[in-house]
Order: sequence, then structure tokens, then C-alpha cells
Amino acid sequence: MSKPSKIQSVISIASCKLTRQILRRTGRGGTAVPGKVAMKFARNILEVTSDGMEIIVVTGTNGKTTTCSMIEHALTSSGRECLLNRSGANLLSGITAELTCNSTWTGKPKTHYAVLECDEAALKQVVPLVHPKAVVVTNLFSDQVDRYGGVQNTLKEIRKGVKRVPGTTLVLNADEPLSASLALNVPNKVIWYGLEKTVGVQGDVDLSDAGVCPKCGKPYAYDYHIYAHLGGYRCTSCGYGRKDPDVSVQHIDKVSASGSTIRLKTDGEEQTVQIALPAVYNVYNAAAAIGAIKALDLPAQDAIDSLSSVKSAFGRLETFDLDGLRLQMILVKNPAGCNQAFSYLTGLDEDFTAVLCLNDRTGDGHDISWINDTDYEKLCQDPHMKKLFVCGDRAQDLYERLDKAGAGDRQQIVNDYNELLTLMKKEGRPIFALPNYTAMMELRKVLSQATGKKDFWE
Repeated sequence: MSKPSKIQSVISIASCKLTRQILRRTGRGGTAVPGKVAMKFARNILEVTSDGMEIIVVTGTNGKTTTCSMIEHALTSSGRECLLNRSGANLLSGITAELTCNSTWTGKPKTHYAVLECDEAALKQVVPLVHPKAVVVTNLFSDQVDRYGGVQNTLKEIRKGVKRVPGTTLVLNADEPLSASLALNVPNKVIWYGLEKTVGVQGDVDLSDAGVCPKCGKPYAYDYHIYAHLGGYRCTSCGYGRKDPDVSVQHIDKVSASGSTIRLKTDGEEQTVQIALPAVYNVYNAAAAIGAIKALDLPAQDAIDSLSSVKSAFGRLETFDLDGLRLQMILVKNPAGCNQAFSYLTGLDEDFTAVLCLNDRTGDGHDISWINDTDYEKLCQDPHMKKLFVCGDRAQDLYERLDKAGAGDRQQIVNDYNELLTLMKKEGRPIFALPNYTAMMELRKVLSQATGKKDFWE
């Protein structure tokens, strides 16, 4: 499909900007609808409003939003203007809205750089239009199986996108065999990132998503695991296996509620790096962000230096102050991410209250059977977990799963988020809220109003 004409472009851009202005003046985010309106007048307006930009696209199951935030922070901290689809609207319509509103009335981009979070299934639609400098793939886990039909289908969707941009650099997780297989049989340059065996934080083994060797079909053997199916995989039959990372985490020295300290090696040099976000999965996100900056042919040190001041994206380890109590919100949406959140919580040496929220709406996936594969026992058996509030449309299902996990009389169902807010303020100890996506948006709205936080799209 050809580029739209100049008159089509002007009409499309004007309609997009006007629609967003109206929506935001009425207190709504205006994340995807303006893009849908713009595409009514010029289906491929995105190709016009992204022309000439250097763009990083980030996709994968977990970590997209945080990795994007880290890349954007690295660029802006080093004095470069950058667009980020901060609201998380990551389908074609949302990305079209962001880039079109970022352009002049004639379609010229206002920033040279852009970092775009992109849904796995939307990648094949987006990348041929924006011609990204790099595509970052974080990981692949089972997620929203009613939509994607399993992790192998998700991999196929991403592969379709990769094949449409042969000149784009791929930034891939060396420890994750599914996304690493994207490098096979394509001409793209690849930058690898990963954690070494010496990292010292090996977690529970779950190979359900690992797949088999893409060359010979045999199962993998592992020399070590980081968590889930991430680690030092290799095929004992044909020799295919993990690549040596260009961005390599040699060791994790410390993880606390305020951040992490790691030893990082890249470009032949090793150094101590501070990351202002906690949890092992954010170490992966940080390594991916460094890889993305390298893909832009910019100094890796720009990204490394910025990590000590990076802020959490909305809902992703975002912290709220409830009358002196610390509340940290962690988005969870599948077993792998949920289990890693539990590893983080149970690794902290402090008593806490947990809040688990579960919806089954379109934005979450209607199939909640994943809670049966999640290690809630790890949370419920932690002596530091003193109270557990359960909320959301499927609170009763979650309550019953937690009861089997040993929550006992520590758990309580709460049906209203304003009531939950009142109860949390009485807790007198740190609180960790773990909602899935639409529940996070609802809870965050209540917390933002109570604490003066900005709307998610600001």
C-alpha cells in the first residue's frame, strides 16, 4: 500500500490531533481512538509521521513497558529528545495516535528518536510502516492463551514481523530459547544480552515454555537456570544453544526494594552498575535497554549511567505514599511474571501486606486458568506476609486458589477499591499490590486520586 497523499495526510493528522484534544479535555486518555480516526482518512499515515526517525520497537510477553521506559530515559538523560508511547497503547491504532500527534500538521516528526512498546501480534503491522532501527524482544511466556493460542503462536507472530524488516537490528535475550530462535535464517544483525551462570540468583525451574531445539527438534539440556526456562540451554544432539551475550550481567551483588547492584560487562569492559528498580527481571530489562542503545550506534555508557536514576513505569513497581505507608504496585499477568514477583517479595526481609487483584476482561485475557500454574504457595508460606486482600471480578476464584495455597484466615475479599484504600491505610506495614492489567488500571486510578499522581497517559 502506497503512502497517503499530502492532502490525505493533513486531514488525517488534523483529525487525530483534534480527537485527542477533545478526549483529554473531557478527562479521558485518548490513547487509541485518535489513531483509529486518523487511519480512517489515511490508512498508512504512520509511515508519513515516522519518516526519518530512529525508532526502537520493544515487544515480548513481560517487561515491554519498563524496558521502553529505560531506553527513553537513557536517550533523554543524554540530551536527546525522544517520543515514548507512555500510555502503553501498543496496538497499531495506539502507536499511530502517538506518532501522528507527535508530528507537525504536515507530518514532520517533532523528535528524532522514538521508543515504541508494541504488542506481539501487532508487530507485523507496525514495523513495516515505522522501519525501526532495532526491535528488542524481551522474552516469551504463556500469556493470554485465549488470544494467542499458546507461546509458539506468539513466537510465530513476532517472527512474521521480524521477516518484514530484514535491515533492522534485533536485540535478543540470549537466555531465552524461544525469542533467541528469531535470529535463525534471517539476515538481521543481532545484539545479545543475558545473565551469566555466576549471577547467583538461580530460581525455580519451569521448562513448560522452553520448546525444543529449532534445528533438530530435541529437548534442551540446561547448564544453569535463572528462572522459568531462562538460562544456559543447549541441545545435546546438534550443539545449538545459548549465544555469548554482547551485554552480559556477570553478577548480581544486591537486590532491595529500592533497586539492584550488578556487575556488567560490555565492549570488553566490566563495571559495577546501579539500577534504581528492584527484582531480577528488571536486571534483564536493563540489559535489553543497553543493547537497544548500542543498536542506535550510541555509547552504551549513556544507558549504563542513566540506570541509577530510572523511574518505574506506571503500574510496574510504581510506588505510592499512603499517609506514610509505602505501597508498591507490580503488574502481574501470567505464571512466570507472578512467580518472579513472589520471589522478589519473599526475598525482602520485612513484614508486608499483599493485595492480589484479578479481572478477566478483554485486556487481561478471559482465561484465568493460569492461576492454577502459579506458585501462590511461595507467597502464602512466607512468614513475612501478614495480611492478604483479594479483589477484582474473579476475586472468589483467586480466594479459593489462595486458600489451597495456605493463605488461611490471613486473606480477605474486598469488593470495592475505595474500601480497599481505607483498609490499606490501617495496615501499618509496607503493602505490595499485584493486579493484572485492567485491575491495575482501576486500582491505580483510586491510588492516584488519593496521592496526587498523574494520569497513566501523562
